[in-house]
Amino acid sequence: CIRDRGEVTAFVNYMTQIALALVRAAELMVSLTKAEASAKRISKVLEIQPDLVGGTDTLQQDHSTAAVVFDNVTFSYPNAGAPAVSQISFDLQPGQTLGIIGGTGSAKSSLVNLISRLYDVNGGAVYVGGRDVREYDIETLRDEVSVVLQKNVLFSGTILDNLRWGNKNATEEECRRACELACADEFIERFPDGYKTYIE
Repeated sequence: CIRDRGEVTAFVNYMTQIALALVRAAELMVSLTKAEASAKRISKVLEIQPDLVGGTDTLQQDHSTAAVVFDNVTFSYPNAGAPAVSQISFDLQPGQTLGIIGGTGSAKSSLVNLISRLYDVNGGAVYVGGRDVREYDIETLRDEVSVVLQKNVLFSGTILDNLRWGNKNATEEECRRACELACADEFIERFPDGYKTYIE
């Protein structure tokens, strides 16, 4: 009788282990199926050719011309009913500051994104350094045009580590100079550890 109970207990334990193994195998098959579908989607995204075609010019500032010029610019998002920006014109001279004020959704960010060619204008032209942004090599243009968006993201690390996200080989002196130009140096130096302050 004891032997029979032991055999039953062993049988139940073995069956439980087999059942758990089968459940794990089924979960693995589901994960593999999801992974395959995800890989196909990622592959399709990577195969997409960008609509924006860059020029070949490098960015060389001509100080005799305006730094940024919007010449009768009109821009609308695909499938949008109305243009986000319509017939905007202004000149921004080197060293000059321009404030753009408007409510949420009034195309302030869209206007700025046209400078670095995240989008292309539908009408008119945007000039940087005296040349149409469409004439520049896109990578060169985006390396030279800096945009600070309204949604900030801080990564765990020091302030210096965060500053180096744009250029991991930047020296501390270059980071300090960038902060001086952005008028952020005074704020950073108020921290006891300055640029070495840990943030997250």
